[in-house]
Amino acid sequence: MIKKSEIEFKMRLRDGYPGPTRFADFIVDGQSLYDSYAKHYDFVSCLGWGSEDFQQKHISRLILLSQSDFPNGKNSIYICPACADLGCGAVYSFIEMNKDIVSWTFIDDREQLMNNSKTFHFDKKDYIKQINSTYGLGGFKFPWGK
Repeated sequence: MIKKSEIEFKMRLRDGYPGPTRFADFIVDGQSLYDSYAKHYDFVSCLGWGSEDFQQKHISRLILLSQSDFPNGKNSIYICPACADLGCGAVYSFIEMNKDIVSWTFIDDREQLMNNSKTFHFDKKDYIKQINSTYGLGGFKFPWGK
């Protein structure tokens, strides 16, 4: 039997260039992925901030209703808050979905800061509900004014 992880979101505030960014932080099994990894690289989650289209695009991508934003099925989960350009770097995982389970697999050393896990499994219904719950969480604007 596969051990399922719990996923939820917490509103966070990153204060830095180009201005304060409110975003939805991924909390997996009670652990903030922002605190564990992304804060060190000054990335924020791709959820809960930006325009309505930006938020819908990332929600759709993370529940696999649209294409991944990297080649070979990789999906960003934390990105640059100043420009959202993947060229600045990102924390990403492969996301797979079957009838009941969503799996995230990390393919580099970043998982060392996430309880040494390379793969997280989530209940599909709860995962989709939680990802959808981030829409509008931090408002509908970019910190750089777009």
